[in-house]
Amino acid sequence: MKNLSLAIIVTALSSLMLSSCKKAEPVVRNTNNELSDIYATMEGLGRERLFEPRFSANRDTIYFDIPFYYPVNSDNEVDLSKIILRSTVPADALVTPSLGGLQDVSKPFTLTITPGSGPASSYVVVSRKVGDLSITSAKIEYTSGGTVQEVEAVIKDSDVLFYILPGTDVSNAKLNLNINKHSSSSIATGSTLNLSQNVPLTITGKDGSKRTYTLKATEPLKLDYGVGINRRMWTKTSSELGFTTNMETGLAISGDYLITAVRTNPAKYRVYNRNTGAYVKDMAMPFSALSFQIAHDLSGNLLGTTFAAKNGKFLAYKWADVDATPVKLIEWTNNNPAAITGDGGVGRRVNIYGDLNGDAIIMSPGGQSSIIYKWTIKNGQAVSQTPEVIRYGSMTGGAASFMGFQADAQPVSTQPNANYFINYQFEIALVNGATNERMFGFNNSTSVFGIFHFATDYVEFNNAKYLAVQKFVNSYSYNNAILGLFDVTENSKISLAPSDPRYSTFNIYNSEIFIGANANASGTGDICIALSPDKERMQVYMLLTNGGIMAHEFTKYAP
Repeated sequence: MKNLSLAIIVTALSSLMLSSCKKAEPVVRNTNNELSDIYATMEGLGRERLFEPRFSANRDTIYFDIPFYYPVNSDNEVDLSKIILRSTVPADALVTPSLGGLQDVSKPFTLTITPGSGPASSYVVVSRKVGDLSITSAKIEYTSGGTVQEVEAVIKDSDVLFYILPGTDVSNAKLNLNINKHSSSSIATGSTLNLSQNVPLTITGKDGSKRTYTLKATEPLKLDYGVGINRRMWTKTSSELGFTTNMETGLAISGDYLITAVRTNPAKYRVYNRNTGAYVKDMAMPFSALSFQIAHDLSGNLLGTTFAAKNGKFLAYKWADVDATPVKLIEWTNNNPAAITGDGGVGRRVNIYGDLNGDAIIMSPGGQSSIIYKWTIKNGQAVSQTPEVIRYGSMTGGAASFMGFQADAQPVSTQPNANYFINYQFEIALVNGATNERMFGFNNSTSVFGIFHFATDYVEFNNAKYLAVQKFVNSYSYNNAILGLFDVTENSKISLAPSDPRYSTFNIYNSEIFIGANANASGTGDICIALSPDKERMQVYMLLTNGGIMAHEFTKYAP
């Protein structure tokens, strides 16, 4: 053992002696004198890249255009004597003057990069305060068809483009302009313009600099497929619309009007102008009962229905418009033909496809079940007052829950055994109408359909098929909702995951979050789609119980 230890010690000492005799590698100094990056920031904002440089053509001068105020629309004037410059230079190079601290850049100065070996390079740094010459947003308002329309501009370089549909008179358009509050415009916001010809507009900044834009009304490109230009029509809160807490549950469109179902007992159907959200009147009711739903068909006929608990009476009336005399279409006593052990109520959700004066399909799920009741309309009459009983065969999420209380069944055709979409708390799926089994289901992700979802509507527009979905997000208070629009033309896209590069061609639009004033414990609400009379535009409306109504428009046109 002692001999072994001695051998180890001798070996270690020999290695140490050999190592100490070896010459050190020479350090090679860097000859690179190029400045690879530089930016400017302000005191207290750490390493945020606030202001980017511009280099001269031969890269010997660095220019910084620094806003007069930061943030640009605040009253906080920037002090050029207190700017921080940060740079990236080659290893072992020396920067003169040193950067990283507060520096006075109000006058030009020379920045020198001295490499570890070789010649130095120099740059002249020039900074100036500039006014904000940008247009944040621009809109015009004009009257068309007796209603005020609003179009938001698309700003491309110095062109402010208002995409106006053919035949629209914009000779008396009101301009609404949003620019930096320290800048001025040659045309004041609120002015009236004749946009049948191009109009120049000049923005003058705080520093006296100017930029001229051209306001143009231009015809957009008509698409062969799908939607292009879209805009928010209006949003009104529950208080602005005169809602009653927890009462508004249904939504429909007929002509120029939007109708809400108010589930007081007896129920009310309230009429609003669908272009502005202005209240018009209450409809005359043919029944004195509880109603959760009013729906519309593809021709704008209305269907109002009562809620029928077990052994209750399900009534369905149709109106040609909001002023028409209602006509009874269905009268059926809910005798619970499928022996639903849960709630079994019919009429919380009702959906239509087709024309109630011609051929149509009406569907309404039974509460807390896998059952859907289906009525077929032929030549404007119900084939039978007694509904066809359909059992959805691909339930998920646990048999004890079934489809809950607010499930939606949306037919997509009037053909026998037509397919339909099912929407309940655990899935959204396209169902085979012959087998009543799932064909394609939405990817089970909250980023696709929220933490909860019920209301749906379906339409065909510009050679595409769309499903609108009300998504509840953020919390189980059900008062945070998003209007989502899905292109379901290709069945293969219905199951796409958000990570799929094609996903944006499926979930083509999501609104901002619409927040209700109070919690919505029942998860009620509605969504519906209508087309303009010329079929050139599609409007999607979302009702959020305790929140209000959001209206969004999509067109066949693209910039």
